[in-house]
Amino acid sequence: MKLEELGVVRLACGLRAPYLAREAITTWLGRTHTAWEIVMLAASELVTNAVKYAGAPSVGDGPSAITIKLSQDPLVLRLAVTDPGSNFSAPTRIPLQVPNLRSEHGRGLAIVETLSRGRWGSYRMPGTGHRHVWCHLDRHLNGAQLEELFCDPAAS
Repeated sequence: MKLEELGVVRLACGLRAPYLAREAITTWLGRTHTAWEIVMLAASELVTNAVKYAGAPSVGDGPSAITIKLSQDPLVLRLAVTDPGSNFSAPTRIPLQVPNLRSEHGRGLAIVETLSRGRWGSYRMPGTGHRHVWCHLDRHLNGAQLEELFCDPAAS
């Protein structure tokens, strides 16, 4: 699969990283792109996980930085987030859980799983130990597909 790079940015592994990632996605895609909402949400979830679990100090664009890359082919957008990694955690597929309105965590990768229709994964990069998490998102969505992704499950 030949991918065209739309953008790449390195961000400090800190609390502003999800916001800055969303800002970069908006610059690369524009708000009128049919997949803008799902890419924004997936980027926000993956970068938030990187900040939370990488265990890296919040400093510039050195070895503890998070790299976000967005590429495309005719059918998909490939979003990739690379962080410094952690010896204590690794992204894993999480089984659907009983909804708990009081829970403040544990939905991010389930959201990415849904948005990417199961087309995501992660691995440790040889030599550096950095963690690379990627997902493939549909490049072209119609209104019905967006509604399906963002529908209220309680309304079904």
